[in-house]
Amino acid sequence: MTAMSNTTRRPSRAFGAVALLATLFLAAGCASEPATPRTPAAPSSPAQPVRKLRMPDTLLGLPKSMSRVATGAAKQHLDTLKRDVAPVTSAVGWAYGNDDPDADMVYITGVSGTVTDGPGLIDRSLQPYRIESPKPVEPGELGGTARCGQGRSGDGSHLVVCAWADDQTLGIVAFVSSRPQGDRTAQFHEVRSAMTETAA
Repeated sequence: MTAMSNTTRRPSRAFGAVALLATLFLAAGCASEPATPRTPAAPSSPAQPVRKLRMPDTLLGLPKSMSRVATGAAKQHLDTLKRDVAPVTSAVGWAYGNDDPDADMVYITGVSGTVTDGPGLIDRSLQPYRIESPKPVEPGELGGTARCGQGRSGDGSHLVVCAWADDQTLGIVAFVSSRPQGDRTAQFHEVRSAMTETAA
């Protein structure tokens, strides 16, 4: 959610010109100090794959919700995330579930672009949710930083909300259930992977 091979930098034109002048001076009998050995240039780092976010047809086996209330809730904080990432290259916000009051729901909100201060953005993105003491969790194979917390919604539903940030994406996954929830880190990783598309 394909790294390119390293390439060795070619010597600059300026260095080539200096080498040519040194050769001409020596051929003409001019005194010249021994050249200092040139340290080989470090290979350039691989170009990082470009990441964008998408809305899959299903998440964790749940279909896209057609409820305006649910989808509106997922998009509620999207503008805030957009202000934190510039330029925005993709933005998603949707709810997944069967629109049954007693059924589980998953809400996703996220943006891609240039992300700076990931930990700070995670803390800010989690503030609107009624969760207590979000704690660091493993971000999964996509890397970056992630935090999750548990709480209750206004209607008494049980919440687990996870947020992540890497240098290209920032997102939130909220699990809502009428029943108490345990650790949802594995499901968070699955949802984040399903949301992320990577281009070489």
